Amino acid sequence: MRAIINGIPLLSPRSGVGNYVYQNFKAMLTMPGQWQFYFYYGLIWTPRLKDQIVEPYVSARRIVKRLGNAYPAYRWSIDRLFRIGQKFQKYDLYHETNYIPMPFDGPTIITVFDLSFYLYRETHPIDRIRHLEKYFYPRLNLANHFITISEASRQEMVKHLGLPLNKITVTYLGFDDYFKPVTGDAVTSAISQYGLQAGFYILCLGTLEPRKNITAVLQAYAMLPKRIQLKYPLVLAGGKGWLMDNLEDEIRRLGIASTTVLTGYVPREHLPALYSGAAVFVYPSLYEGFGLPPLEAMACGTPVITSNVSSLPEVVGDAGIMVDPYDVKRLRDEIKRVLEDSSLRASLGERGVARAKQFTWENCARQTLDVYKRVMNKSG
Repeated sequence: MRAIINGIPLLSPRSGVGNYVYQNFKAMLTMPGQWQFYFYYGLIWTPRLKDQIVEPYVSARRIVKRLGNAYPAYRWSIDRLFRIGQKFQKYDLYHETNYIPMPFDGPTIITVFDLSFYLYRETHPIDRIRHLEKYFYPRLNLANHFITISEASRQEMVKHLGLPLNKITVTYLGFDDYFKPVTGDAVTSAISQYGLQAGFYILCLGTLEPRKNITAVLQAYAMLPKRIQLKYPLVLAGGKGWLMDNLEDEIRRLGIASTTVLTGYVPREHLPALYSGAAVFVYPSLYEGFGLPPLEAMACGTPVITSNVSSLPEVVGDAGIMVDPYDVKRLRDEIKRVLEDSSLRASLGERGVARAKQFTWENCARQTLDVYKRVMNKSG
């Protein structure tokens, strides 16, 4: 059986979708069976899973984003190239890994990560919303089956898209084995360049954008006693997303500029040490399709405080502390409690490591292959 996979998310620096494509299919390629995988990269169709970005494509995407109205031309071109490529090789199944399927003469599976663009429109650029409205909704009927990454997202797809429950399968994401507890000099050498001391900082990591609820983190931290702020700086790690231009102004307004560290983008090789060195990881996101950063933090043995909404309870379970993301005082209280209770920190760290082991890319890959088999059997 030949499956064609949309590999275009691998051409850019790997974010959530790109990481899903790479890790899931890296695991699938190692599994015995009757499937052959081919990846569609626009001009190229190949069995090779790309692990390096393609700079010309990245540059072209930047131009498209700047122009805004160039999206229709971009969409037309990748659809057209996809249609042409099918004429040279027979494929049995098509897996669209990034919401919007291209026309395919056969069974189609679509991965839909979440519905944040529908439920929290204000947290997305308007061009992205318009693009999805124009192409995502009208093409839902092209799918034989859907994959999503949490039960919360599955229920939302039923409620808001009107899809049958039995037409959607949940395949939980995994974490890379690269994320594990790091100690000693390995932590010190990685975090010292950010001016940090192991065990003495509060970490919030991810793209800094409104949906991550960064303002609540800042407000909760500003409400902590000064002695705690001086002992535990707040570290905001990750690149600035949209609507975050005034982030530094807000930090100064709250009077926490001297104890707040903005690292910018953190290289992947530093992430396990950055997680491991934190006294607590804080992630009060307003909405997540899955929530990979809390899982990575738990895998590194770091206590986690996160939200009690969307998919996050499915990921964290009883291994972390969950709060209402709009309850800033409760967030402040839980941060303070974890920082002042060493036995609680140790317990959360141990439970987090055990919990994280339940989520693997191998499981995700097996479940994805099972969807392929069921769709092919049903289509005859």
